[in-house]
Amino acid sequence: GTEKNLEKAFYWYQKAAENGFTDSMHDLAICYENGLGTEKNLEKSFYWYQKAAENGITDAMNNLAIYYENGEGTEKNLEKAFYWSQKATESNKIDFKNEAELCNICNQPYTNYQWCQQCNAKQFQHDFSKWTSKNEFIDKFIQDSQLNAKNSYEILEWIPYSKLSNINYYDKGGFSEIHKAIWLDGPIFSWNFDKQQWNRQLSYEVILKTLNNSSNLNSKFLDEVYILFIFISKFFFFYKN
Repeated sequence: GTEKNLEKAFYWYQKAAENGFTDSMHDLAICYENGLGTEKNLEKSFYWYQKAAENGITDAMNNLAIYYENGEGTEKNLEKAFYWSQKATESNKIDFKNEAELCNICNQPYTNYQWCQQCNAKQFQHDFSKWTSKNEFIDKFIQDSQLNAKNSYEILEWIPYSKLSNINYYDKGGFSEIHKAIWLDGPIFSWNFDKQQWNRQLSYEVILKTLNNSSNLNSKFLDEVYILFIFISKFFFFYKN
């Protein structure tokens, strides 16, 4: 009904956001992030993503986590990145409850969007013989996470070193170094019934934390990190070179 005008769109997004319209806060953050109708400004983009996230906008929570992870528009803060990633996951669960579907294989309700715990657990179990960390405690820890995962964010996977590329130093963390890398296969997000294989997010950027003497890890150590793994698994993957 009118000509496209990004400057006017930005103006009205800004007016609406300043008057408390949460969707407009998210839209305004996108404008600042990409320089749409205004100059690109990551600090202001971060500010409005934060406002939108605090008001329950799930996409803003995800973007806020990425900003904190990469130090864009704000100081890098991995703890806050984890926090907002988890908030987004919980928000998605709430949205899903209003749209529950049935699995077309077992006819049981999905535990998350396009995620059947019962059927996927069988697929994971079928693949147990195809990989090993060469540590029985780590193998069992990963297998338990796969069998009990109610959504893709709760999965842990063993990543062979050969499946990582572009490994670069990132930061120091505790008693070990942290590196960034590209996971060539990428994490699982659903099962493809037609192709009978996992759908994956290919060439996925991950953060790696090296475990010293990983062959000596025991069940006590893994019990201590169990409560953390769901929280951090979207960002951190342990590997052995």
